Amino acid sequence: MYDKTALLDRYKDYEDRLLANRIVDAAEYCRKSFTCKYTHFLDPRQQGIADELLEKFNEVSFSFEGGIPDAERKLCIIRHEDLEEDVSTNAVDIVKFSWYADGKKLSHRDFLGSLIGSGIKREMIGDIIVEEDIAYLVCKNEVTSFILLNISKIGSVSVRSELAAADIKRTDKSKEVNSTVSSLRLDSIVSSGYGVSRSKAVEAIKSGKVKLNWEDIDTPSKEVKEGDTISLRGKGRIVLQEVFGNTKKDRIRVAIKILL
Repeated sequence: MYDKTALLDRYKDYEDRLLANRIVDAAEYCRKSFTCKYTHFLDPRQQGIADELLEKFNEVSFSFEGGIPDAERKLCIIRHEDLEEDVSTNAVDIVKFSWYADGKKLSHRDFLGSLIGSGIKREMIGDIIVEEDIAYLVCKNEVTSFILLNISKIGSVSVRSELAAADIKRTDKSKEVNSTVSSLRLDSIVSSGYGVSRSKAVEAIKSGKVKLNWEDIDTPSKEVKEGDTISLRGKGRIVLQEVFGNTKKDRIRVAIKILL
């Protein structure tokens, strides 16, 4: 038998503890009621919390679903272990947006801002894939009708929306750059990856604009490891792809993947 208080006490951050509490309650409900429940969309760090907690429950199975291959944001499907997996595959929809380009470019940030501005909570939205003149939005099906009926503009651009098939392939828009840094401190990697001065990087970190592996970080000296993902508000994400070693001048050679 698990100790709920002990499980929750592992999470000091309020939002993490709230998520953990919801997951534990959902798992216990599924175990007792022979049923299935869904979380909202979780980022990769939150998925790690869910995985860590649910591994401790007997008679409970779980999986993650993002609606498209290689999804980043996924909801967690929690079920009694004797339930068939396919009972829980209908919680997600994909909405396709299209517009007349005419030189107008829309970004992930444009879509997210318009959706949240319409009253939709971030946790109801999964991945957003934006191409030249079309975009795909993964969402929980309980907000699909609202989106189809009410989202006719993204920013100042008129858009059309319709339900889309699930066989969507993500176009890789990333590029990799090689660089040298003085250390693997967060401020150093942010400076190199985003092409800003070290002082600007420190300022951004201390003002809460930087996340490391989807977690708010305000410590410039935090060490970054291979595979870590960094985001700078309004500037997208980078990944410390590889650390090669030191140069003759004792700087560190790294490869940074820029997610466009």
